[in-house]
Amino acid sequence: MEGSVILMCRRGELSAGVVLSRRATFQDLVEKLCQKWSDLKGGALLLLYSLEGHAKCMLSCDDDLEALFALTLSRHIDAIDVILMDSGSSSTCNTVDPCSSDGESIASRGELPVVDDVVDLVPSFSRHEPKLLKSSSWFDLIKEVGQRFNDGAVEFRDCLTKYSVFHGFQFYYYKNHRDKVKAYCVERPDGRCMWAVMASLDRSTGFFTIKEFNAVHTCDSVVLTNKISQVGCHFIGRLVTEELRLRPFKRAIDIMHDMKEDYGVDVTYRRSHMGLQKAKDSVFGSYSTSFADLKWYVQKFKEVDTTSSIVLNCDDSKHFTRLFVGFGACKYGFNYCRPLLFLDGTFLKSMYKGSLLSACTKDGNQGLYPICFAIVDGETYESWHWFLEQMRVFLENERNVVFISDWNIGLLHAVADVFPGASHSYCLVHLKKNLRTRLGGVAMDRKRYLVELFGKCTYAPTLELFNELLAELEREGGDKMKDFLSDLDVKHWAHAHFPGHRYSELSSNLAECFNRWIKDERCLPVTQLVDAIRMKLMEQMSRRKEESLRWKTTVCPMWDKRLAGLFQFSGTWVVRKSSADVYDVRGNPSNTVNIRQRRCTCREWQLNCFPCVHAVCAIRKSGCDLNDFVEPWYLVYSFREAYSKSIEPIPTVYKPDFVADSDDVILPPLQRRPAGRPRTERVSPIWKTTRKRLCSRCGTIARHNKRTCKEPLLS
Repeated sequence: MEGSVILMCRRGELSAGVVLSRRATFQDLVEKLCQKWSDLKGGALLLLYSLEGHAKCMLSCDDDLEALFALTLSRHIDAIDVILMDSGSSSTCNTVDPCSSDGESIASRGELPVVDDVVDLVPSFSRHEPKLLKSSSWFDLIKEVGQRFNDGAVEFRDCLTKYSVFHGFQFYYYKNHRDKVKAYCVERPDGRCMWAVMASLDRSTGFFTIKEFNAVHTCDSVVLTNKISQVGCHFIGRLVTEELRLRPFKRAIDIMHDMKEDYGVDVTYRRSHMGLQKAKDSVFGSYSTSFADLKWYVQKFKEVDTTSSIVLNCDDSKHFTRLFVGFGACKYGFNYCRPLLFLDGTFLKSMYKGSLLSACTKDGNQGLYPICFAIVDGETYESWHWFLEQMRVFLENERNVVFISDWNIGLLHAVADVFPGASHSYCLVHLKKNLRTRLGGVAMDRKRYLVELFGKCTYAPTLELFNELLAELEREGGDKMKDFLSDLDVKHWAHAHFPGHRYSELSSNLAECFNRWIKDERCLPVTQLVDAIRMKLMEQMSRRKEESLRWKTTVCPMWDKRLAGLFQFSGTWVVRKSSADVYDVRGNPSNTVNIRQRRCTCREWQLNCFPCVHAVCAIRKSGCDLNDFVEPWYLVYSFREAYSKSIEPIPTVYKPDFVADSDDVILPPLQRRPAGRPRTERVSPIWKTTRKRLCSRCGTIARHNKRTCKEPLLS
């Protein structure tokens, strides 16, 4: 509709819309109006319209039409009301000369003169900008007797619904069959409206044709409404299908707002939700169909990218059980990232139960770098063990990888079994949450103090400091703290006892970031879920590769900024040279730095594998280049290498519409999500108890009071 103006022409009690191109002439407008009203004569028309500041503008030639286009374009108006009258009638205009053209007075003929009314300017102060709705082109979908519909009754019913949406009236089907459809206005039973339309199948031509049509609503404005009962889930699904291809993560509440904003129709949340499901089934296929397409997708994935790995497992009855996906580009880039893997799982929002397990790391600029993921039935020991086995085969890496995860029992045992020599760090955030739960009943201030003290124990760089803080923690925390610490192996959470390098990463929040990154995709069917993650990761790798080409520094921007901050912080410190490699940094307190061995007495350089503030002072004093003492994982060169490979797209142009051989069909999992809305209340832990009290109504000690008491009273 861009580049056009809608003229809503009113003649008497009837109105009709005309879509007029800005290149159209006045004669084109006259011809369209004569098609709407067959009794009109092209040479006896008078058209009037009004705009703010321009009352009763005449429209009689091409110049007038050009002025109309200029006014609407300057004021960003897409629709305008036009009054259509026969020039020979007495109501041609509101101002009439009291004398006729032949000099005879109107009063002498017994006719009353028409007085020009004063223009009311009050509405102009509250007038809103007109908006062109998407339904503006539906005004003439039902035109006249003899109109044909190629797709039969389905197309006719769809056009009739759109027609009622534009004109804002309700109707009902008196007959609704495949060969014949007859509809009346809702006011028809009371005899207040004679609007009706009937269409049937013409056997001679094969078209569905309108046989009867009365376009006049004799019920006036009583029938006008924004709630059209025929706007159901199927109709809504067809409307939003194309938009869903561009925005696949629309919600039902978004559909409600769009229907009101774009079409002026009020729909319920339930209809929006069901219509959204219909559109998703049309665009992505149903959940069960997605499992049938999975085998084709796996084969195509292997053909397109031979460096990647995708493993599909089914049970003996061909039901889906597990799927592992690892990208070859990410496997290559992992060699240029720190040897850290963040493990976590999240639930899927599809019709069938399942969880998505993921392994991620951080690139040289602290960005999320996914490695692989798997779709399994749940976060159990068997699922984690299978995922880690597939990941170990996929990576083919002999590096000493450090795993960081939450306190999932199945995950902890699986890591110990699959990677027996690897270092495993527990997430400090999850440990603090569990500690707060264990300290139930402790005063809030004291609980906060104990949690902070536990964090200090975790970060303690030396054994002496750790033992000192641990003794204080056990003394202040008592038996509850001792029970909590007895369940933890100190080498999995304390800096001083950790056997590997965690590179200052003590939290698995990166894996949580991945779960939030795919939050919208988790509701898709399984094949579309895998493909959506692949496309999202493909775009991210391409975007970050192009971004890194604009960097001019040797170290990645985030770490380069950190080096500059450390140097500014230590600007007032005095550095004295002891030997070619050893320096004494006189701060508060003072520390000794060995730049050749990359060691500092504060142990931060050894733990994080990144120069500490004392090391930065010593390196600048030695005259060496500070970038030479940064690990290769933090360099721009490694960042570019991590994103040098690309993930290949998977075309679906030759995808078959159905699976010919029934033996190749993969069935959905046996576990299906129960019907109804999932519960949103948090399940209380088994150790959490409610306080008992004395009920003043029944006189018993229970977990209720007199307001909630349901015990029977004895008379």
